[in-house]
Amino acid sequence: MRQAILITAYRDLEQLKRLADLFDADFEIFIHLDRKCREDYAAIGRRQNVHLMSRYNVEWGDFNHLQAIIMLMAEAYAHRDLEYFHLITGSDYPAMPLADFKAYCEQHKEDNYLEHFPLPHDEWGAEGGLNRIMYWWLRPNAHRTAGAWLTRKLNSLQRRLNLKRNFGYFGGRLYGGGTYWSMSRKAMGVAMEYLQAHPGYLRRFRHTSIAEEVCLPTLWANSGIALTNNYMRYIDWGTDGANPQVLTEKDFDNIKASGALFARKMERGASDRLMEMLDNQ
Repeated sequence: MRQAILITAYRDLEQLKRLADLFDADFEIFIHLDRKCREDYAAIGRRQNVHLMSRYNVEWGDFNHLQAIIMLMAEAYAHRDLEYFHLITGSDYPAMPLADFKAYCEQHKEDNYLEHFPLPHDEWGAEGGLNRIMYWWLRPNAHRTAGAWLTRKLNSLQRRLNLKRNFGYFGGRLYGGGTYWSMSRKAMGVAMEYLQAHPGYLRRFRHTSIAEEVCLPTLWANSGIALTNNYMRYIDWGTDGANPQVLTEKDFDNIKASGALFARKMERGASDRLMEMLDNQ
């Protein structure tokens, strides 16, 4: 079975090359590199099974990240021989040996691994996460930009005046979930066909916050396809539940016990020993 690895990345050439080198000719690798990156990734793009793109400036929580993901999906789905698709970051790493990875995906090639839950969701903060999509966000990562003050003022005004944007798709049934997933070709086809037939659906996510955590979970959860509510990633979210912790060799046993396909997140230096242990299982 041939598979696709879709990667959104923004830095660290050596780590990205190490990740791409793990996958053999049974895989096609599609990478979107943040346009702001100044490292020379050309050598990776020259590999026969690597497809390198760099169209969007990606900021945390911004619509461009969702657009980059959709572009990767379209590019991969156009390869008719690909049967299974994984979306990861450049900081992910396979959690099992490649032979085991292949065998698992072959056995589960009709399964769709996607975290999803109805919105509002208690753990998503203000208004159960509905604030992300029901208000206009000039800059979703407002706390990191010069537009922070204006964005906060605009959001505050919308709340006071109860000015909420309508969501006119799927009867207003919204779902949230993690950005990253492993999906069958059938599920990819459902998404691609819907997005092509309803271009306004993707546009609706402009000026929302962290749109990638709502757009595809909402589409797939309303599609009628069977979903397994597990993204098959080992992530240590730390004490605040918001920021993935850098994994080290101390996490090896937990990663193995998790049964996950990928572990996140890895950083050169701190995670070198862990990656060696995962390579030599």
